[in-house]
Amino acid sequence: MSAVPTLADAGFAPIAHDPVRLEPAARLAACLDVDPAVLDHGLLPALWHWVLFHPAVPTGALGIDGHPRRRTEMDEFPQRMWVGGRVRVTRPLRIGVDAERVSRIVKADMKEGGAGRFWLVTVGHTIEQEGAPHVEEEQDLVFRTAGALAPVGHDADAPPEDEWVEERVADPRLLFRFSAVTANAHRIHYDHPYATEVEGYPDLVVHGPLTAILLAELARTRRGRDAREVSYRARAPHFANRRFWLAGAPTDDDGAALRAVRADGETAMTLEVR
Repeated sequence: MSAVPTLADAGFAPIAHDPVRLEPAARLAACLDVDPAVLDHGLLPALWHWVLFHPAVPTGALGIDGHPRRRTEMDEFPQRMWVGGRVRVTRPLRIGVDAERVSRIVKADMKEGGAGRFWLVTVGHTIEQEGAPHVEEEQDLVFRTAGALAPVGHDADAPPEDEWVEERVADPRLLFRFSAVTANAHRIHYDHPYATEVEGYPDLVVHGPLTAILLAELARTRRGRDAREVSYRARAPHFANRRFWLAGAPTDDDGAALRAVRADGETAMTLEVR
């Protein structure tokens, strides 16, 4: 029986602290081409807390993939992917106020898929400022055996027919800058030979969190206000240097339903906000 993944395997410490400085948030705004005035009120938009709580892991403690090295018992599952999650913002995080994040393993289940066995692990986080909870989050992570991926199809002829549609291309500059601002050293996002020759992807992989933030930003700008609840699920990987669309529409519950659509028409991620 394989060892159950731990917080350390998932890349998290049980308790982490961060001063919530303006500089990382401003760098994220620049990375996303978002007007930095969004930070003038001193509050982080939904999902922007992903620039916080990054441990200073020594380079020698990283595995070959760039993630913090996991236990040898996890060698059977070398590929780690962030496949979905849920975020509830009770109060927006305030810039310049110390924050504490308490993390835990919510569940860890061994499953069988078309590419072999994998662990589906849910990590829970509670972020507090001045003793009051501000953000409750669950992240769904997959640890899987190496296996073949479904091929990418030919480019679609037309964009999706949603009410909101924005065309994007995630080039290597964007992926590198997002990796830097989120302290993500996973080589599939910036090391083309590793991504294609070792992990078998057709190109650099667009970060799941980057896609989620772009979708949440589409809802924020179109709705004119920030989300308090976000739920997202990665459906398929998408890749650098190919166009994709951010698409969505408002919903009757004062929220929005959104998706990221690959160039071949495949949905890469769905996201709902309220």
